[in-house]
Amino acid sequence: MECLWTVGEIAEAVRGNIQVLGVDAQHVELQGTETQEINSVSIDSRTLDKDALYIAIQGVSQDGHAFVRAAFEAGAKACLVSHDFELDASEVADGSDGLLIRVEDTFKALQDLGIVSRKRCSGKIIAVTGSAGKTGTKEALRVMFEKQGRTHASVKSFNNHWGVPLTLARMPRDTEFGVFEVGMNHAGEISPLSKFIQPHITLITTVAPAHIGHFSNEEEIADAKAEIFDGLVEGGACLLPADNRHFERLNKRAEQAEVQNIYSFGHSAEAEVRLSSGEFGVSRSFVKADCFDEAIDFEISIPGEHIALNFLGALGCVKLAGCDVAEGAEELGNLVAPPGRGVRHQLSLKDDELSQVLLIDESYNANPPSMEIALKNLSALQDDTYCRRIAVLGDMLELGKHSEMYHREIAPLIASLDVDLVFASGEMMEHMFNELPEAKRGAFAFNSKDLIAPLEESLQSGDVLMIKGSLGSDMGSIVTALCEKYK
Repeated sequence: MECLWTVGEIAEAVRGNIQVLGVDAQHVELQGTETQEINSVSIDSRTLDKDALYIAIQGVSQDGHAFVRAAFEAGAKACLVSHDFELDASEVADGSDGLLIRVEDTFKALQDLGIVSRKRCSGKIIAVTGSAGKTGTKEALRVMFEKQGRTHASVKSFNNHWGVPLTLARMPRDTEFGVFEVGMNHAGEISPLSKFIQPHITLITTVAPAHIGHFSNEEEIADAKAEIFDGLVEGGACLLPADNRHFERLNKRAEQAEVQNIYSFGHSAEAEVRLSSGEFGVSRSFVKADCFDEAIDFEISIPGEHIALNFLGALGCVKLAGCDVAEGAEELGNLVAPPGRGVRHQLSLKDDELSQVLLIDESYNANPPSMEIALKNLSALQDDTYCRRIAVLGDMLELGKHSEMYHREIAPLIASLDVDLVFASGEMMEHMFNELPEAKRGAFAFNSKDLIAPLEESLQSGDVLMIKGSLGSDMGSIVTALCEKYK
C-alpha cells in the first residue's frame, strides 16, 4: 500500500511531539520512528485500517480520547492526542509499541494536516455546494474523473468543519483530481472550508430553503452558498445554476469575489452547459446536452430531470478541468444513487415475481423544493408494472418559523398529482395530512416506526412507494424494516 504520510511528516505538519508507548517504557525515543508509514487517517476508532493514524477529537457528546486504546487494538500505528492525555503503556494491545503524537489541540491539528496535504497536491481541485444534490453530484464527478486520472473524493457526506479537513488529510500526494463536497447550516461556515480546499473549480447545484430556520430568507442562503468563491484560486472558475431564481445574485457575488471565469448550466439558452433534450423514464434518463459547444449524448442510471441538470454542472467541471467530457459522461450510466437519496429497492410481498413493490428511498434529507421534485417524480411513475403510487413523508426540519406553512403547502401539491395514498409522521406533517383529500389519507403517526404496521397492511403488488423526510425524522427506519422483511 502506498504511503500516505510518514509519522515525521505528520508531526511536522501539526507541530506535535512523538512519543512511544511500550510495556517496558512509556516514553522511549526509537530510531526510525519518524520514517514509519501511515496509510490512512480516521477520527472514528471503528473504521480504522492497519497502520492508520487515529485522531482523537473532542466532540459535542463524547471525547475521542476515550477510544485511543480501542484504536490501537484495531491496528492504529499512531494516535494524535492532546498534550495532557494519559494512557498506561499496559493498555496497548499485546504489549506492542504504540506511537502518540501530542499536540495542543487535536481538532486544530486535523485542520493543519489538511492544509499541508492541500499544499503538497498539484492536481485539479473541485468543490461542490448547494441546497440539494451535493452528494449525488460529487459522486458523478468522482466516477467521471476516475476515468481521467488518480482521483480522491469526499466519502459519504463528509462536508462540514471536520469532514472537509479529514478528506484533505486523506488525500494522496499524487492526486490528479480532488472532489470535495461542502455543506453548511449557518452563514460563515462555507468560507473557511473553501479556503482550506482552495479549489480551481466551484459548482453550486441550487439554492433553496434548506436550513432556512437559521436564515431570514433565501437570499441569505444564496449569499452563504456564494462563500464557496472565497477560497477559489486565482484564475479559477465557477459554475452556477442558470435556472435558479437566485442566479443573478450568485453571479454578482462571484463578480464581487473577483472570480475570473463565471459559467452556468441548465435549460437557459445563455448557459454554457445546456440541456438540449431529455427522456426521463422510470429507471433511466437519456440526455442530449451542449457542453461548451460540444454536443454530448449520455445515459444516466439515476432517473429524474433534476439529477440530469445537476450532472450537467458536473460535466462542465470535467470540461473546465481539461478532461474528455464524452469519456466521462459514459460513466454516468453506471452510477448508483447514494444511500437515502433515490436508491431503488425491489420488494417481493410473496415468494413470486408477480408480487413486486418498488421502494424509492429518499429518506436522507428533505426540504420544500426537493420534496416537490420527489412527489412529482413519483406521480410520473406510470406504466404497466406500477399502478398505485404511495408517498410516505416525514417532517422537513430546520425550516424555522415558516415550517408549518411549508408543510401545509404539500397538501395541495399532492392533491394535484397522481399520488394515490399518503402516510405521514411528525408534528409538522400532521398539518399536511389533515388537509389532504380523505381518499388520499393512508395513516398518520407522530413516530415514524408506528407507520410500519399500517403501511405493510396497505401494500399491494404493483405499488411504487416513495419514502422521504429529513434525516432527523427517522424515515430510514421504515426503509430498513421493509427491506429486511420483503427484499
